[in-house]
Amino acid sequence: MATTTTARNFETLELDLQSGITRLREMSSDHNVLSCYLDTSPLRAIGHAYLTAYRDGVHSIYDHLLGAEPGALDQAIAQVEHYLTEHFAPHARGLGVFCDSNLRTLIAVALPKAPLVEHVAWGKSAEITPLEMMLDDYERIAVALFDTERTRLLTVFLGAIEHQEAFEDYVPGKQATGGWFGLQQTSLERHREDHLRRHARRTVLELMRLLRTRSFDRLLIGGPDEALAVLRHALPRPLEARLAGTLNLELFASDVAVLDATLHAARAIEQLDDQVLVDELLEVATSPHVVLGVTDTLDALAAGRVHLLILAGGFAQPGGRCFTCGRLVNDAEPCPTCGTPAQPLENLREPLVRQALDQGARIETVSGKAAERLAEHGGIGAWTRF
Repeated sequence: MATTTTARNFETLELDLQSGITRLREMSSDHNVLSCYLDTSPLRAIGHAYLTAYRDGVHSIYDHLLGAEPGALDQAIAQVEHYLTEHFAPHARGLGVFCDSNLRTLIAVALPKAPLVEHVAWGKSAEITPLEMMLDDYERIAVALFDTERTRLLTVFLGAIEHQEAFEDYVPGKQATGGWFGLQQTSLERHREDHLRRHARRTVLELMRLLRTRSFDRLLIGGPDEALAVLRHALPRPLEARLAGTLNLELFASDVAVLDATLHAARAIEQLDDQVLVDELLEVATSPHVVLGVTDTLDALAAGRVHLLILAGGFAQPGGRCFTCGRLVNDAEPCPTCGTPAQPLENLREPLVRQALDQGARIETVSGKAAERLAEHGGIGAWTRF
């Protein structure tokens, strides 16, 4: 965490995701807060496209003030602008900025991925639901690099190594075979295998302790085939259920190599999960609890029925919003509820996601082959409550 004071005498806190959520929960709700979510991924950082998105969001806020005196809003907007132009250097895929001008505090939260939608909001409290959703979406992964004598345990969370430890147990080496010493060699080999099993059991105990203290979602293991076979056999059900694959890494691999391999494996696991999610949706597409395509999904949203909204990562669809009742419609057609002409929207993605979040729905975005399959059905679908 870095704390600075700007020329305008605002305290600026730059925090990671977990620390940011904790600090924002503690923020007083007695004053309005400006909340901003921006995509600062490499392509968006070129030409400071995130700054343009911020300014567009500010204009949208003014459009909805309906003549009310902005007051502290102007100061908050200016302070965020000052931070983005004078102090911020893109270093993460997303950014959340929250400014309470009355408390003279600005909190910037680095996001491990771009937000579902870029937007700027002004309200009685900081808008932290997208942060909490992002934290919930991220899995903590445990890595066990295991050989016949040594174990190295790590946890990876939010794109970084958060914890690691190592230990060593004595295990006798392999003995030469044959000759008059065959019987003795067999005894020594059993002795060695017993020590290796003890080493595996200790590793399992340490993994179970890690599971209690850090509650990881997946387990990846790496090491020589012989040692891993013993470790797999020793895994109890809680660890066996979390075992997600193996890493082709030596025990003394660098932190960078371990992190890269773990994140690569995590992306592959996530894409497989995405395929299962979309396959399950499409398999019961005729069920009353499933909708597919833009029109049917918008109808379900209008009725407050959406429980889980599933979007292809590249989903983009023009549409409209009813001037009278606010319903989202496809292709800027007249509102099917009240017949009023709709205000054209260049892309339905942001208002559609925000409406789903307002209804308490979960949001999942899918990529790879799962996104391709969903794109055949408009790139969008949902499980409904009724």
